[in-house]
Amino acid sequence: MIYLFWAISLLFLYYILENKKKKRINEIIYLIDKMKDQNYKIPMKQDDFSILEDKIYKLFIEIVEAKEISTENSEKQIEYLEDIAHQIKTPITGMLFSIENLELEYPEKESIEILKRQILRLNSLADILLKLSSLDANKDMMKSEEFNLQELVDYALDNFTLREDIILETQDILKENIICGDFYWLAEALINILKNANNRMACNKIFISSSKNPLYTSLVISDNGGGVEKENMRKIFKRFYKTPDSNGFGIGLAMAKSIVEKNNGEISVRNTEDGASFEIKFYNVT
Repeated sequence: MIYLFWAISLLFLYYILENKKKKRINEIIYLIDKMKDQNYKIPMKQDDFSILEDKIYKLFIEIVEAKEISTENSEKQIEYLEDIAHQIKTPITGMLFSIENLELEYPEKESIEILKRQILRLNSLADILLKLSSLDANKDMMKSEEFNLQELVDYALDNFTLREDIILETQDILKENIICGDFYWLAEALINILKNANNRMACNKIFISSSKNPLYTSLVISDNGGGVEKENMRKIFKRFYKTPDSNGFGIGLAMAKSIVEKNNGEISVRNTEDGASFEIKFYNVT
């Protein structure tokens, strides 16, 4: 009789445990279904299934975050391509108009020169597209290396020639102040800031300085090109925003801002007495 009692007891215990297991499995399935609906609350239960539940939760969150990042990157790529396609219509239209003139007045040098300038402009747009795509693709792959600001300035000037009438002055402290980041991308950002000053015909002087405190190291590029209009202060770092008299594409400063932010920094602009002053802050990483 006692053996029968033990057998029934074991069967009853097995039944209870199986029901409990099935209930927890159903709870985990329900949890997954809730997470699909963006409800990420997880029950605070401690049993044999808690570890599995926690692993599923973490894996699901990682998948969701990866999907969001991928979607965001894809949207940016599409936006870049659409913007470039829109901007590229202007030089193409100019080329077509010039070609029509060539057909009527060939071989007039002025028309040929116009065509050449438009083709060069089109080539610049293609270069920008490549840089934007590369920047977006490498947003989490910025190198981290130490170098002084004078090296950065020298490299930028080796790859970009200022107008002959512009005088460039730098502070000696640039050699002493060291930052950490992606050297070549930050040089690209600096080149775009210098281009902004170079394109201002009123500008004939650029002064590059630096300072350092416990929080950040700054790089300041000041010019005497007349400054930025008050209504444009908040727009100057937006992609493809430019003033009607600008010879650029309205991409350079937006690209510079993106590069600086990806290197643990921030960029701002303010007006001085006779021009504009761009300040890049590289925050110290401990």
